[in-house]
Amino acid sequence: MKPLRLTIFLLLLLYHAIFVGIALNGDWTWITTNTQTVVWITSIGFLLFITVFLMGLSDRRTYQKKIAKLEVEKDQIKAKVYDMQRRNEEIDDSIKSFEDSLEKKDKDQNKS
Repeated sequence: MKPLRLTIFLLLLLYHAIFVGIALNGDWTWITTNTQTVVWITSIGFLLFITVFLMGLSDRRTYQKKIAKLEVEKDQIKAKVYDMQRRNEEIDDSIKSFEDSLEKKDKDQNKS
């Protein structure tokens, strides 16, 4: 995992751990007195989430491009293999026809 992405994940984990701890504390009076703090906390959490989401999209696009390149390369390799098989078949056919001509020549010489 990339260091920046790992750092963002750790910040998101720390963010959730802190605020789950505050929620489990049960002291909700600070919310009513510090509404601006709640807005900041929510905004930071949302920005961290969006950052992780966009990083995931970026990685997905990168992998899709790599997959597309590999598929093109695979198709090229398949074409080369097909061409090689065709050449081998042509060589085999020419060898077989050469062998047949030698056998025919040997039969002709044996008849004489």
